[in-house]
Amino acid sequence: MKLSAAILSGVAASVVTALPLAWIGSGLHPWNSWAALLLGLVVAGTAFAITPFSPAQRPVTFWEWLMVAIFACASARAFFWLIYPDGDVWKILSPNNLGDLSLHLSLIRWLTVSPHWWPGSPILVGDPLRYPLGSDLFNALLFHSGLPVEQGLLWCGIGGAALTGYALWRWGGAVAIAALLFNGGFAGIVLLRGADPDAVSEWKNLFLTLFVTQRGFLFALPAGLLLLAAWREETFGEPGSIILPLSVQALLLGAIPLFSIHAGLFLGIAMTGLALLSPASRPRIIRLAFLAWPVMAFTGWLVSSGAGGPSALHSLGWAPGWVGDGTFGFWFWNFGITLPLCLFLSLVLVKRGGNEEARAFVWPAAFVFLLCILIRFAPWPWDNTKLMLWSWLVIIPYLWSALLRSRPLWVRLPVLVFLFGSGAATLLAGLDGRQGYELIKRSTLDQTAWILRRVVPDAVIACAPEYNHPVLMLGHPVVCGYEGHLWSHGLDYKSRLATLNSIMMGGLGWSEKARSLGISHLYWSDLEAKRWPDSKLPWARETTPSLHPVE
Repeated sequence: MKLSAAILSGVAASVVTALPLAWIGSGLHPWNSWAALLLGLVVAGTAFAITPFSPAQRPVTFWEWLMVAIFACASARAFFWLIYPDGDVWKILSPNNLGDLSLHLSLIRWLTVSPHWWPGSPILVGDPLRYPLGSDLFNALLFHSGLPVEQGLLWCGIGGAALTGYALWRWGGAVAIAALLFNGGFAGIVLLRGADPDAVSEWKNLFLTLFVTQRGFLFALPAGLLLLAAWREETFGEPGSIILPLSVQALLLGAIPLFSIHAGLFLGIAMTGLALLSPASRPRIIRLAFLAWPVMAFTGWLVSSGAGGPSALHSLGWAPGWVGDGTFGFWFWNFGITLPLCLFLSLVLVKRGGNEEARAFVWPAAFVFLLCILIRFAPWPWDNTKLMLWSWLVIIPYLWSALLRSRPLWVRLPVLVFLFGSGAATLLAGLDGRQGYELIKRSTLDQTAWILRRVVPDAVIACAPEYNHPVLMLGHPVVCGYEGHLWSHGLDYKSRLATLNSIMMGGLGWSEKARSLGISHLYWSDLEAKRWPDSKLPWARETTPSLHPVE
C-alpha cells in the first residue's frame, strides 16, 4: 500500500496544483506543467516516506494469484489496444469506447491550449466545462512534458490498471477482482446464439463499460479502495495502527471529485456509515472529514458547476426502477442471484452480534445501491452504475466471507458460477475484437490540422456534431458537440443546436447568427454535406474539406 499511496498522492498533487498554475499562467504551458509534475513527484516522495509499511495480514492464495494474472491479461489487452494505428486508420478495441475516447482526446488537446481557466466547454459554445477533468488534465500535463497524447492514454491506462488490481486485492482478494471483471446476471447466455450481451442487458460488464471507458476510474478506483482498506484495517485491526497518514487520506479524498464525482459521493456516504456504525472509528473519521470534506465540496463544485456556472446537479430526479420496468424478470435477468444474496447478507447482519465490521461497510453500500434504483443521479439513468459499481465492490468480500467461504464445495462452486460465469463470457467476447473499430483516419486528422493551422486555439468553429469530428478531436471548441455527450452531461444545448442548424443550412441572416454565438469559422467537409444536404451556403457543393471565416 505504501507505493500505491505514494503514486496516487503524486498524481493528485499534480492535478490539484495544475489548476491554480493554469489560472495564473492563462493556460497550461511547458513551464507550469513541469512545475505541477515536479511538485507531484515531491509529494509522492513525501507520502512514501511518511506512510508506514503495512503488509496484508494474510498470505496470497493460489486463487488470488490466478485472478491477478487474469486481471493483468485483461488490462494489457484493453489498454495496449485502447487506440492503435492500422494503416491510415486509428482504431480502438471496444465499441463502448468510440464516443468516450474521442471525447477524452478532445478534452486533453483542449486543456493543453485553452487560454482561459476555468476553461470553457469545447463541446458547447458559451458554457463552462462541467466534467470531472482530472484524468484528462493529468494527460495534458504529460503532453506538455513531451509524451504524445495517444501514448499518454495508453500508459496512464496501464498504470491505473496496475494500481487498481493491487487495490482490489488489498480490499477483497480474489472475489473483489472477479467482481470487477466478471459481474453480470445471465446476459452472457446470448453469446451461444451469437448475440451481444450488452444489447440485452443493463448491468453490463463493469470492466469493459466503465473501467476502460471512464478514465476517471483509473485514479478514483484505486484511491477509493485503498482508503476503504485503510479505514477497515485502522478500525478493526490492531489498536492504534496507522495504515495511511491522515494527510495522505485527506489529499486523496480532496482530489477524488476532480476524477469522479460519483466516487466522492460514495466515499462520503461510506465515511458517514462507518462513523455511525462503528464507534471506534469516529475520532479518525471526524478528523478526516474536517480536513477533507471542505476540499471535496470545493472540487466537486468546480466540476459540477464549471467554477460558477449552472450546476449539473439539476439532473437529480425520482426514477424508481433504475432503467427497467421494475419487474422480477428485469432484475433477475440483469443481476441473477446477486441481489437476493446481498439482501440476505444484509438481513443476516441484523441478527448477528459479532459482525460490526461487515455491517459498517455493507449497510452503507446497500443504502447507496437502494438510492440508485430509486433516484436518477444523471440525465441518463444508466450512469447510476458509476455508483452501483462501488456498492458491488464493497459488498462482495463480505458476501464471500460471511455467507460462502465456509460452505461445502458443492454449494460454493455453483454459486460462484451463477455470480461470475455470465460476466466471464462477456469479458472474453468484449476483449476479442479481432476486427477493431475505426475511430478516424489519420490522414483526415492531418489534413484538418493543416487547414486549422492558423486558427487561434479558442476560436469557436461551426461543424457537424459528430463524436469523431476531426475539428473536435484536435481540441478546437465547437458550437455543439455530439448530442449523446451533451444530453448525458445535462447540458442545455437545444437552442444552440437549432441555431447551428440554421447557420449551416445557409438561411437568411446566417452570418449574423454565427457572430451572435461568437463563431469565427465554418468548417465544411463530407460530414457537413451529409448532415445538411440542402444547405444554401456558397461552398456547400464543395467536396474538399474547407474552412470559411465568418465575415
